[in-house]
Amino acid sequence: MDTSFFDPKATPFHKGELAIQRRLGVLENVHHYAPKFVRNFLPDQHREFYGQLPQIVVGSLDEQGRPWASMVIGQAGFISSPDRETLVINNAPLSGDPLSENLEVGSPLGFLGIEFQTRRRNRLAGKVRGRTDQKGFSVKVDQSFGNCPQYIQARTPVYDQSPNQKKLSQKKTSEKILQTLGISPEKRSEVLDKTAKGIIGKADTFFIASAYFPDNSDHRFGVDVSHRGGKPGFLKVVDDKTLLFPDFPGNNHFNTFGNIELYPKAGLLVPDFETGDLLYITGLAEVIWDGPEVQVFADAQRIVQIKVEEVRLVEQSLPMSWNFESYSPSLDLTGTWEEAEEALSTSKDRNAWRRYVVAKIEQESESISSFYLVPEDKRTLARYEPGQHLPIRVSMPRASSKEEDKEVRRTYTISNAFNGRYYRLSIKREEAGLVSRHFHDRIKPGDIIEAQAPRGDFYLDKESTRPVVFLSGGVGVTPMMAMAEALLEQEKKFPRGRKIYFLHGTKNGNGHAFGKYTNALSTWFDCFEVYNVYSQPGSVDVLGSGLQAKGRIGSSFLREHLPLDDYDFYLCGPEGFMQSLYKALGGLGVREERIRYETFGPSMVLKSSQGLKTGIAEDSGSLEMADHGDLPQEPVMVRFMSTDQAVEWRPEKGSLLQLAEENGIFPDFSCRSGNCGACVTKLKAGSICYPKGYSAGITDDEILLCSAVPQKPAGYSDDESEVVLDL
Repeated sequence: MDTSFFDPKATPFHKGELAIQRRLGVLENVHHYAPKFVRNFLPDQHREFYGQLPQIVVGSLDEQGRPWASMVIGQAGFISSPDRETLVINNAPLSGDPLSENLEVGSPLGFLGIEFQTRRRNRLAGKVRGRTDQKGFSVKVDQSFGNCPQYIQARTPVYDQSPNQKKLSQKKTSEKILQTLGISPEKRSEVLDKTAKGIIGKADTFFIASAYFPDNSDHRFGVDVSHRGGKPGFLKVVDDKTLLFPDFPGNNHFNTFGNIELYPKAGLLVPDFETGDLLYITGLAEVIWDGPEVQVFADAQRIVQIKVEEVRLVEQSLPMSWNFESYSPSLDLTGTWEEAEEALSTSKDRNAWRRYVVAKIEQESESISSFYLVPEDKRTLARYEPGQHLPIRVSMPRASSKEEDKEVRRTYTISNAFNGRYYRLSIKREEAGLVSRHFHDRIKPGDIIEAQAPRGDFYLDKESTRPVVFLSGGVGVTPMMAMAEALLEQEKKFPRGRKIYFLHGTKNGNGHAFGKYTNALSTWFDCFEVYNVYSQPGSVDVLGSGLQAKGRIGSSFLREHLPLDDYDFYLCGPEGFMQSLYKALGGLGVREERIRYETFGPSMVLKSSQGLKTGIAEDSGSLEMADHGDLPQEPVMVRFMSTDQAVEWRPEKGSLLQLAEENGIFPDFSCRSGNCGACVTKLKAGSICYPKGYSAGITDDEILLCSAVPQKPAGYSDDESEVVLDL
């Protein structure tokens, strides 16, 4: 990776932080501003800010090198900054706080100044310079920077001195009585007891301390302390020794995670703002980067696990109080553990049919309408990756009243990024499409649609940080909408400037789905560029008014409008559209592994007849299907039970679905690539295989017609190897 944009010696980030930034693709973006943003002194604005706070959060290390998070309390003004390199805390740590044991001169400390009512916060790291007469301490500043206000719950401090002083006086009297009786005001343990679990279970705020100290030669060594906020209960108790919490998008500095990368320990401070109890925890920290819980916890980017080593509980410790005002607006998109566990449960039974209510229908173009599906049972939606599809089944009425309704299965791409509230299916009305006509002509709000969990192999690569090019034709825009929404939602939370090109071709403005929406997005996001191309523009379709070109998207258009580089390309649309663009991209030098695609209609593998060699091919020519060299080569007899018809299968016949259609039998199908399960059929006898694989869930006695081919087991006669289908 090119690291010429930053000086490794001058960067304010140590090697652990750099490793995480590099891993997550934000290294370059962060270094465009961070070196100027992270200072080795306190700006005057920060000095004034600290001086008006009634509390400051402090991270420290004990003699065993374990991090602890603490909170020092005082009346506004107890924190001061006599100069830009010094911070003075003129108050002693609270009784029972581990901080009081960790204030040797030269000890590293991390600080978080947080003003709950305004959601403003600043971070600072430094080392103890000395003690003050008020049993406080002074600090030499090493680093200082501001922090984003996300996930902070608004609370107003209670400044009424009489009640506070009364509370503090009562607390000191109680402590003296306890000390006289030989009872400590704090409780220490190596596990989480019932009281500790109760505090954690309702917490919407806690603080986490971490450290980096390889040796004193690196000026960046020290302690960090940070805020974490979420819906009540987002800090989850797994057992007496284990905690989990989700990590939501932040400022991409990754100070905490960079420290844990090199030194996997952390300290937590969990305050109970109602009772004044303070819960101190220190233990081992581990980052869970991927897995089911990360995928289903809404807005979580990773999960952090804490293995408890020591717990200290000091009841009624806070000598002041805060009145709750409101939760952070950023929490609207975050989930809960209850929702995550429900989603996990839903995802485990991915092949079960679930009932959804059509909440509303919106017309996107003259032939495409969006159907919004919400779960009838009001339980959590199964999560999906942007670009995946939803297998559905509908009951199709028969022409005759004497006949029973026919159950038909299809799959439709989900056209919105996951939001936990609904699936949006944007369906084009095809005159030859039995189910699409049913949706457009018969389905209305309030109707019930059954669906399995989303699935599919065509989806956005979340790990990539390369610029993205979406190329769609007609209704192929649907997966691109979901992918674009997901990327832009990410960009909105924390701008990375990852370039997104959205190129869409269709007949004219009347047939252009989501045109106004994507044009609006291009004005809202600088990183999002839209190019709309109409092959047969109408009289009202004017260049420059949401229309960038007339004709078709081809290699010359791509060369003119894209600064081609190492980009990720996503293609979706009709077969001819796919063939020409795949060939055009190959001619422009785009590597095959950078192109992901999905076609509507018969499954095919795009493969250039010229082997994707250099030289620019225009939009003519064709691509061929993948060869049959990997198919079984021996002929096998296949029997269809519905007609008792026996036919011979050979490699050139293709899949069992193609064989059935060739012989006048037309089973349900949709994706034709083994993903949706629409063509599932009972196998009564014989043996089959899947040369190209499949992803749909099936039982042992079921097969997927679209992907399966017969095979003759070794040592079996022709009669014994006959494949019999319940079809």
